[in-house]
Amino acid sequence: MKISFWLAADPDGKSYGIGPGDWSHTLQRFREDLDTLVKGDTAHVFVPQTEVYILEISKNEFKASGKGWTVWRTAESPTPDSVGGMFFDPSSEWNLDGHLVYRPFAMLHDGEEVADANGKRWTFSAPFWFTDDKGQRGSPTWPLTVPGDHEKTKSLNDTSNEGEKARWADRARARPEVFGLEYPDW
Repeated sequence: MKISFWLAADPDGKSYGIGPGDWSHTLQRFREDLDTLVKGDTAHVFVPQTEVYILEISKNEFKASGKGWTVWRTAESPTPDSVGGMFFDPSSEWNLDGHLVYRPFAMLHDGEEVADANGKRWTFSAPFWFTDDKGQRGSPTWPLTVPGDHEKTKSLNDTSNEGEKARWADRARARPEVFGLEYPDW
């Protein structure tokens, strides 16, 4: 792949540039020393092996897949002032290989409905949120029932909302504040 390199975007706004010290929002890296490159040089771009956690999957009509992931590197936590993370398009032109390391509530599918101990209906929203019939996040009262699925119900009740979140936060090395943040629509 040939890449023309500029230290900053062209002033006409038709191109995109990343300054030498501003790499926190992308997984891509240059093999060359950025201080030695000049306009027109050929550079080698790669993505090092990186573990990330996904906090949001958003619809994005501008991407081929129609969606994008808001991800953070393991051990980096968002704050209320910086919830943007890295936007990652799973169907980008980059030939990336990945595999799932851990997902909380792995027995539930995104959008799956459960009923809590009080009979209230909740919808599971990956990665670890439950929303009520008004779309508000909250914590259902355990034990939970997955309608029509005894095995999922049993598996789900072998854990708890707090337990799944604690295991995930430990695995991602993320601060617990991630559970209360609202993420942007891309």
